[in-house]
Amino acid sequence: MLSDKFPNLDPQSLSTLVLFMQTSHEIYNGVSSLLCEYGLSVGNLKILIYLFLYDRSLTPSELAEYSGVTRSTITSVIDKLERDGLVRRSTLTDRRMTAISLTDEGKQLMTEKIPKFTLLFADLMSEFTQEDHIYFTTLLQKLSSGLERIKE
Repeated sequence: MLSDKFPNLDPQSLSTLVLFMQTSHEIYNGVSSLLCEYGLSVGNLKILIYLFLYDRSLTPSELAEYSGVTRSTITSVIDKLERDGLVRRSTLTDRRMTAISLTDEGKQLMTEKIPKFTLLFADLMSEFTQEDHIYFTTLLQKLSSGLERIKE
């Protein structure tokens, strides 16, 4: 037993964490496979969702902050989305700031194809009651706090 070799180890904590990691990995892979059909990644989708929801141009810094990634990462994501014709770069009024917005093709993707994709998310979470969602969110926030603690 692991607890014999590691007396400080809580076997239930380890079991729960392993199950969470396996499940989140399967979800991520499943979502990634479905997004591949649209030529997108999870990172691409995050950017498109923010641009679609805000319905205005956003700066790369805003997109990086919303997505939780670095500025250099967001630049490569924007480059790919621009090559694919889903976003465009322009300048803001002071000409020193770049603005990113959806193209007509990007808007069409978000209004016609992504809603079908979100139905799959709804189906994935259909077993959850409203209380389950609240409790699960609380647990994920606790997990996130623990992650922040061990990063320090």
